[in-house]
Amino acid sequence: MIKKFLTIMIALSAAFFVGCEDDDPILIDMAPAAPQGVYSVTGDHEVYIYWYGPYESDIEGYIIWRSFEPIHNYQQVGYVDAVSNPNLDLLIYEYIDRAVVNGATYYYAVSSVDKAGQVSELSAENVFDTPRPDGAVTLADSGSIMNQSGYNFAAQAVVSATSEVADVFIDMFDGIFYLNARDIFTDIQDMGYTESFDDIGWAPPDGWSEVGWMEIIQDHTYVIWTRDNHFAKLRVESINSITVDFLWAYQTVDGLQELKPVVMEKPVHGPEYLIKSF
Repeated sequence: MIKKFLTIMIALSAAFFVGCEDDDPILIDMAPAAPQGVYSVTGDHEVYIYWYGPYESDIEGYIIWRSFEPIHNYQQVGYVDAVSNPNLDLLIYEYIDRAVVNGATYYYAVSSVDKAGQVSELSAENVFDTPRPDGAVTLADSGSIMNQSGYNFAAQAVVSATSEVADVFIDMFDGIFYLNARDIFTDIQDMGYTESFDDIGWAPPDGWSEVGWMEIIQDHTYVIWTRDNHFAKLRVESINSITVDFLWAYQTVDGLQELKPVVMEKPVHGPEYLIKSF
């Protein structure tokens, strides 16, 4: 087992002398630098780990470490070969950890290994991740197909807009689709245009809709704060005549959602919440 932030191997190995004179320099082969910029992207039964390789030409590979706690008990879960880098370019590496369970929190670190077999300290970043389910769903305008317009994230089920278990639903007004919170205890926010589904990893501490509905826009991602303190997100993949195709993700752990800071308070809504006015 490994404790983070402590040197894994002593850096003063493979020392040798050049020449025989007393004033000749002593050359020491130092242990490599640790990777930097380590971060993770949450997946469904998988976690993506990314890092920057150090500016060293003799890196042989990288060890990926994982623990159930932030400091102690890191164990090796993977290894990635280094790319030849004689020009010392900035290289980004990826490792996918698929030996994980949705709803469990994992801590990660990465270390460098040079061609002499020396191992760096563990990376300094505090990287943790909680895998969660995700998928795709098509919802219909509630005015056209009511029983296919709402979605319940916990059950991963399409429901009626009027269902008590619906978290959100969509409708159309003057040819424009809207995403709606089902009740005053549910909050939504438009995070704007996103290049991909993984662009949004954390819910903002404020900025939640004051009216409980917002226009559905192509390639926008929306964060949902459910009435039972879970977080979800929807990204608009395509807008059709009476339906909208979304990608969705939902954290099953109450209060441990990858989309939220540690402490957040629900906003208080007035009587106008959920009432549309144009």
